[in-house]
Amino acid sequence: MNRKIPLIKEYRIQKLTKCLECFDKFAYHREKQRDCVLELYPNEGNKTLEHREKSIFRGMVIPSLRYLELIIGFGDIIKPSANGKLIIESQFDNELYERCWRAVIFEIDKRIFNFLEIIKQRRFSKNNLIEVLSNQIEGASFRQKKERIEKWLSILHQVELIKYSMDVSLNEDNYKQVLLDIDPNLKNFEKFCDYVIDEYYKLGRSSAGIVDIRELREAVALMFLKERHILTEEQFDHLLRKFITTTPYLHISLGEPMGADQKLFKYKGKFYKTIIMKRKEVLK
Repeated sequence: MNRKIPLIKEYRIQKLTKCLECFDKFAYHREKQRDCVLELYPNEGNKTLEHREKSIFRGMVIPSLRYLELIIGFGDIIKPSANGKLIIESQFDNELYERCWRAVIFEIDKRIFNFLEIIKQRRFSKNNLIEVLSNQIEGASFRQKKERIEKWLSILHQVELIKYSMDVSLNEDNYKQVLLDIDPNLKNFEKFCDYVIDEYYKLGRSSAGIVDIRELREAVALMFLKERHILTEEQFDHLLRKFITTTPYLHISLGEPMGADQKLFKYKGKFYKTIIMKRKEVLK
């Protein structure tokens, strides 16, 4: 059965970063987010605000950032995800910024597109690769499938996971580095545990100890980033599951969402939004 892949309409990495900064700078303020984003795009043809909001802000930028899992929330409560914050906050170091983009894109490719694995197996000319990939994905027409493929290949090329010469091939050095960057088993687990506990108590001060796991993801990821280590959301969730099962001195409760939500934490087949931690001696 053929796979479905999304159409990433805004696929320019630098433009995506600038848009992401707008959602961060004006988190939870939709009109300011919209105005900030629209300033990044010249108003060719003197289009109305309503037209530009529909075609650019709602029709291109928000869906693209959402497909790339860089924002969370809907309507008036949109903000960067933990992965989105990694992109924004890593810009102080260009090499680290590029590695963060590669880590995020690599994980999405592995989970949804699987292009890198196909390119890894053998070299293709670009046209042959598009033909091979188009036979593996759903689409109403070859033209639609080709557009989706070309835009994702462009993203892979921009983050330098692939390169073009006579053929399309992996950028071996960056590919090897991203495998190291996304491996949760290479992270210092003791340090992860310390950061989780410290950041949990900071976040829990104003919420009676009930902490949104998405906020905890972001806080812990940024602690690792200060040390030039990349902790993506997938890695965080993997390590948090390990933390829950290997921390005997804490009583840990997970809370389910009230309704449909994004970026939930999966544990033992169920999805959770919040976490509460208490030292077991307090429960006596």
